[in-house]
Amino acid sequence: MVAAPDQAGEPSAPVDEPRPTTGSLWRLSGATLLDAVIAATVVFVGILIIGLTLGGLRSAGVDVGPPGPGIDGMPAILIPLALLATLGAGVALWLLHRRRLPSAPRPWTGRPLATIVLAALAVQALAFGYYHVVGFFGLTVTGSNIDPILSAYNVSPWLTALMVVIAAPVGEELLFRRVCLHRFAQAGRPLLGMVLSSTLFALLHQPLPGERDLLVWLLMLVPYAAIGGVLGQLYLRTGRIEAPILGHAIINAFGIATLALGSR
Repeated sequence: MVAAPDQAGEPSAPVDEPRPTTGSLWRLSGATLLDAVIAATVVFVGILIIGLTLGGLRSAGVDVGPPGPGIDGMPAILIPLALLATLGAGVALWLLHRRRLPSAPRPWTGRPLATIVLAALAVQALAFGYYHVVGFFGLTVTGSNIDPILSAYNVSPWLTALMVVIAAPVGEELLFRRVCLHRFAQAGRPLLGMVLSSTLFALLHQPLPGERDLLVWLLMLVPYAAIGGVLGQLYLRTGRIEAPILGHAIINAFGIATLALGSR
């Protein structure tokens, strides 16, 4: 359901949905936690099936490409194919909740389309600027998924581009905006939904510090959380899941194009 701005300009709950009491925050949190468990299970099972399939093909003598960095000798194409598991999780939760979380999108016109494109390009430019500013202080905060994706792109550029530009945006936006953020906005808590969905979005891309220290890991979360916030605003302002999906796709396409140019 589309979120309407209130008098202070902040997105509020959908205009035709009753706001639950404050105590419903526990129900919202419980439902979100359950969704997280379901999504994690679908992703885990999906990646396991894909990994076993690739391993079986390799054992049968099929060339599935060289191993990728950071994935324990598995073929580099595991990374883009794993995005199919994310897509599956997003679709599964959308199918599960689409009746409980109905939407009422606003008309699709040229103005929001232009806003989506400009917002996506602006947030991508700000992210690059952020990386350079932090790098000025001797800290490297580029995403830990860059090397695996680049490795997969070198092996199978079209497959990697397709998964990164199409599968990832659709799956992640269904998860974080259409289900998570929408549930909180519908309950009259859009700001809390924005914070939570953006944080979860960032943690999906940088789940653990790994070999980095805590400060660097936290700094790495910032651009992803900012991107999640912008995509969340696009969803709240339009009520259309197509808006953040398109914005996300543009951001990822720009990133893939940068990787492709850098690898030459």
